[in-house]
Amino acid sequence: MHIDDRPVHRPEHRRRAPSSAAVAASTYRRRRAVAVAGIVSVLAAGGIAAHGVLSVPGGVPASAAGVAPTSPRRAVVAHRGDTLWALARTHHGAVDVDRYLDELIELNGGTAIQAGQQVLLP
Repeated sequence: MHIDDRPVHRPEHRRRAPSSAAVAASTYRRRRAVAVAGIVSVLAAGGIAAHGVLSVPGGVPASAAGVAPTSPRRAVVAHRGDTLWALARTHHGAVDVDRYLDELIELNGGTAIQAGQQVLLP
């Protein structure tokens, strides 16, 4: 017999099929990782969107935009014939007259004033 004529014995190397429990566990871990990544992405996008809605372009919270620091209240004495509307037009400064008038009414407990009364100014 020649060397090339010998029968070749080759052991069969079969791969074992992974058990269904191992496949299920690895699949479960992969799916869980994808789900967590998706949830984190959605929460991050929501946070960015909420920040954009709740902030003005300068990054200041919208609730604080345009609010000046509080200062001590001023008061004027009402004269005969004065109205809150007239006082609002005189003292409103850079604030919108209608907004200033609303604050005057709220500070003084209504729209009626009398001569000699101290009228609180916002």
